[in-house]
Amino acid sequence: MISLLYLGDTIMFEAGSMKLGPVSVVTSENGGLSNDQIADMATNKIVYVSENSPQEIRLQAEAFKDKVRNLLQFYVELARREERATICAKIREAGQFELADAIRRL
Repeated sequence: MISLLYLGDTIMFEAGSMKLGPVSVVTSENGGLSNDQIADMATNKIVYVSENSPQEIRLQAEAFKDKVRNLLQFYVELARREERATICAKIREAGQFELADAIRRL
């Protein structure tokens, strides 16, 4: 049996005697997730800042979290550009130059 539990405005699930932590859902319209969404999801998995931490520590942790997010966003963007470049090269090898140029411009 699965029941829903609420912690503030966060939905938590309880499955039998097993309790799962907070669950977040990210959606997009007309395409995949954005670079920002992916960077945010990864950052939230890597760095957690407790609301109960002393203010000085919380401020340092938030600053660190921002740096991690910016770094992740840079590499997500780089990975997407490099993947697109690889796809374009393969399509050019197949003789589809116009398609490769269209994909490159995305």
